[in-house]
Amino acid sequence: MKKIYRTLLICIMLGFFAAAFTAMAGNRDRSGQSGAQHLLIDPWARSAGWSSCGVAETRGLESVFSNVAGIAFTKRTEVAYSRTQYLVGSDGGININAFGVAQGLTYKNKETGRKVDLGTIAISVFAMGFGDIYRTTEERPDGDGSIFSPKLNIIGVHYAKSFNRFIHGGVSFKIVNESVSDLRANGLAIDVGVQYLAGPYENFKIGVTLQNLGLPTSYRGDGISLKAKQEGTKYVASFEHRPATYELPALLTIGLSYDFLIFAEQYKKMSKEDKKAEGLTRNDAVHRITLAGSFTANAYSRDNFALGVEYGFMRYLQIRAGYLIQSFEKRKIDGKNKIFANQDSFYLGPSAGVSVGVPLTKKGKGNNQQLLIDYAYRFTNFWKGSHYIGLKFCL
Repeated sequence: MKKIYRTLLICIMLGFFAAAFTAMAGNRDRSGQSGAQHLLIDPWARSAGWSSCGVAETRGLESVFSNVAGIAFTKRTEVAYSRTQYLVGSDGGININAFGVAQGLTYKNKETGRKVDLGTIAISVFAMGFGDIYRTTEERPDGDGSIFSPKLNIIGVHYAKSFNRFIHGGVSFKIVNESVSDLRANGLAIDVGVQYLAGPYENFKIGVTLQNLGLPTSYRGDGISLKAKQEGTKYVASFEHRPATYELPALLTIGLSYDFLIFAEQYKKMSKEDKKAEGLTRNDAVHRITLAGSFTANAYSRDNFALGVEYGFMRYLQIRAGYLIQSFEKRKIDGKNKIFANQDSFYLGPSAGVSVGVPLTKKGKGNNQQLLIDYAYRFTNFWKGSHYIGLKFCL
């Protein structure tokens, strides 16, 4: 009965997302018609290292960007911080700071004494700054001596729950803000996501997420007003332009991943059935190679594919690489047709990253407590790419 229920639930979820996918298929002609583009920037080093393709694979606080269902795997406390130097060499001084806290919720049943999993709640903050910019006007195109600093912020509240060993789901509510000193726009975006685990060691995973759903928003403030004389009078008054509304960059992502696991010596002689009965998972493997891929349907830009591979040595080292495909272009060179990828896209395609785990306690005494140090680099078609560095405490 449980298998029938699980299969039925998966079919319903996939049917829902398939319908949304049909309605939201990417349209190149609609590029530039949405705002709040910082919603599409992954600020976390751990997931950016393989082009954010780990929709089915992501676990922990980084999941608040890729697939919120992944924070359901956080059963205790996680605190994470990531710093991004965005578009190095552009002289724009663009930096991104991301911070998050996740806490697993439990309830102890007084009658049975067993702990009941109530899910995981998390809070995240995304802050993107552009440094100081000299203000110019029509009257003073060389600058009027003052400066301003645009700010792009996202504050998110996230919740996820494991319904059983196989199905995990979550939802995010994000307050989106864009502002300068005299102009601002605020909006609300919602994400929903689900992950499904299968395979003898829960090593085959499916992830689906629908992101950035929200109502149209617009700018408000003195920056869209001007002073002029009222018609037929000598009085000067302030007039405000009626701002156009813009949509949020909604998208749908579907991803798959598979783990190739090598266990310790004491498990090598055991059959697959015995290993399964022992309850072994990827966390028990000495060596792990994960292949992952995702497809993203953007409502207001091109669709894209991402592929990635990650090698993990126990819980202490992970090395990953990814490739993002956003566009193809055919060119005729020396009389032959050649295909180039991402020639007119922002990202060049490749990305790479590494994570190192440092135990915070002695082995056997809560050795799940770790300090994770992450680094990633993404190549871009312009300037010198983006550097990411992050720290995460698993307590």
